[in-house]
Amino acid sequence: MKQITRLLREPLFHFLVLGGLLFVLYTVVSGPTPAPVNTVVIEPERVAQLAAGYEAVWRRPPSDDELSALVDNFVREEVYYREALALGLERDDTIIRRRLQQKMEFLTDSGAEFLEPDAGELEAYYRANQQTFQDAPRIALEQIFLGQNPTMERISAGLVTLQSDAETDPLSLGERTLLPSQMAVSAPTAIDSVFGAGFFDELAQLPTDVWAGPVESGYGVHLVRIRDSVPARVPPLAEVRDAVLREWRLEKAAELREQVYARLRARYDVVLSDAAATNNP
Repeated sequence: MKQITRLLREPLFHFLVLGGLLFVLYTVVSGPTPAPVNTVVIEPERVAQLAAGYEAVWRRPPSDDELSALVDNFVREEVYYREALALGLERDDTIIRRRLQQKMEFLTDSGAEFLEPDAGELEAYYRANQQTFQDAPRIALEQIFLGQNPTMERISAGLVTLQSDAETDPLSLGERTLLPSQMAVSAPTAIDSVFGAGFFDELAQLPTDVWAGPVESGYGVHLVRIRDSVPARVPPLAEVRDAVLREWRLEKAAELREQVYARLRARYDVVLSDAAATNNP
């Protein structure tokens, strides 16, 4: 039993398993062995795939004529594809090269979807990356827009009026604007999307339930009262486990991609010609 446990923890064993998984994925993606070059075989599975793609877009299955057109289009695509390969048109094509690279990386990354963290590994990852998963601080506010260039006298007079007379209508002190006079408890991104980047950070410095200012936005100058403030919060792992697991797998996918590339790269010798060396000193 101990030997089996030790084997399951061996990195080489993990690589062999992932290698087998990649082979299976490649087989699924690439499909069966291609037919002779001058024969285009339309399998029932391909017809079903074309019909399913049509239904996904149009929310109904294709008619007989529409399905026939889909098959004809596939045959046209296949003919041009084979003739283009025969002419070598895929060579030295940056777009095609990058697309093939992406497909290879996709096969590698897909293997990470089946990885599960060892005991304590996810907890350690969460502790090291808590800031990524914390709930942002939130603020509820009330604001008065004073225009782009109000005088200091106007700002001071407005603050004195608001702070000394609770019955004052705030709207009577400001200028007409399409900006909301109030916002419920909102995250930084929501507030900045309305008033401009950095507005939330300025509000975060203000006291609660007291008219204060001036505060500058992307539109001008405001007097602001913070009605409620909710500090940032780091939720327990149980609340965000799915998100943490997803990010952990993304990180593992990147590591796996580099490991697979390193093994593939080791198969090749790279020779820099004299001309290339001259152009790349």
